[in-house]
Amino acid sequence: MHSLRRIFSVGAAAIMLAAGVVAGSAGAAQAARSDCEGGVNGFTDIPDSLSGQGVGGAGAMVIDFPHAVASYSMQAGNVGGRQAAWGVLTTGSGSNWGSGVLAQVWMDVSNDNRQTWIQCGSFDTMTGGKRMTTPAYPTSSSSSRAFRVCARLLSQGSNSGIQCTSWW
Repeated sequence: MHSLRRIFSVGAAAIMLAAGVVAGSAGAAQAARSDCEGGVNGFTDIPDSLSGQGVGGAGAMVIDFPHAVASYSMQAGNVGGRQAAWGVLTTGSGSNWGSGVLAQVWMDVSNDNRQTWIQCGSFDTMTGGKRMTTPAYPTSSSSSRAFRVCARLLSQGSNSGIQCTSWW
């Protein structure tokens, strides 16, 4: 009887662990812009033109068919009198952007040392020559708060894969 309980306990733990892994691997499509727009969850809407100091890294993405180039970065600066961080996506223009391409950017914010996070976005565009930002979130001196920015390019024929900055 004791071994039967042990088997049941190990099996239940394995099922819960698997469920946690599946739940923890949520992608951009499962989050909503409404999770962070309009002041929800502590975020602040900012204009797409807002620039700050580059932090946490940056990256570039290229797909070949149709040809498209985009870059993403994390920035920090003063937003409404408070220090905050946000994501930036810039799409290529002219010959560096093909029709039918979708570019996405989002920001992940963790308040428990990257154990869990709120995903802000994705914010999407099909337009070349565009600069867009995610809403901003206040920075903190606490080592448990962390940010990262992720992005990807998609078309019917290509997918850049999800690329992210380092946690900052």
